[in-house]
Amino acid sequence: MHQEYREGLRMTIIWGRWQAYPWKNELAVRSERVTIHFNEILSDSFEGRHDPFDMLERTIVLSGFAVRRMIEKRLVTDRLAKAKIPVRTFTRGGADEFRAPFHGDTGVYPLRGNYNLEKDSAVHVSFIELANEIIHASQIMVVHGEPNLSDGLLIASDWHLKNRILHLTIDAFQSFVRTVLDDRIRATSDSIDFETGKAHAKRE
Repeated sequence: MHQEYREGLRMTIIWGRWQAYPWKNELAVRSERVTIHFNEILSDSFEGRHDPFDMLERTIVLSGFAVRRMIEKRLVTDRLAKAKIPVRTFTRGGADEFRAPFHGDTGVYPLRGNYNLEKDSAVHVSFIELANEIIHASQIMVVHGEPNLSDGLLIASDWHLKNRILHLTIDAFQSFVRTVLDDRIRATSDSIDFETGKAHAKRE
């Protein structure tokens, strides 16, 4: 923590350096909650005061925000920030008209009218792109017992709602999170080009 004092004034300016640990702690807690609430949704015997789906949606979005925050503030290595991962995807279905979900609903039925669930593909996205897709999700659904679909999450963002939907098993989601948690910066370098005023940073 740094402090700057101005003589004769009752003013203190305090600043520090961006740190990864509070966001990693948050992400670790959230990732555990994703699995807990997912299992609660699928359980026939769950009893509780909360709606597990509401809690699942909250913890997924907060996980995405934690990942995005760390990348934006250069709290991960440059290698991870540039890396891309494959995510299973289903593209637009054969229906002439796309049926948009109601604003109050996290999903839409029948799903097969909007997306072709018989043929999957993979889209390669960066960690921040996947985080943004989660944060800006127009649809978040839990899939269970569907032919051709492993149990997991279906996520469609505001940006790609009419084009595709992402399918993440809980293991795939946890792998995404674990890669961020396991990332370690060994060396940092910050500089400013005084001619252009542009700041530069390296994280290795």
